[in-house]
Amino acid sequence: MNTKPSKNTHAPPPPNVKRMSVTLSSDAAQLLEWLAATQGITQTEALRKAIATEAYLYKEIKQGSKVLLLTSDKEVREVIFR
Repeated sequence: MNTKPSKNTHAPPPPNVKRMSVTLSSDAAQLLEWLAATQGITQTEALRKAIATEAYLYKEIKQGSKVLLLTSDKEVREVIFR
């Protein structure tokens, strides 16, 4: 009887999860690390949040909404996405 653990000790992802591999520039990787660290979350969760935020903003802009930013000195600026 073989009692050695298998080399693949990772559980398979749930059926509604898709495992992906991404290639990021060093700048993008550093930003992802910063986002995760400053929020106290994993890089995976930071990436999920970034994707959800991008999708929400994209849909709103496509429907004619504008994204406005209120600065700390109470100045309102429009955020332009390219």
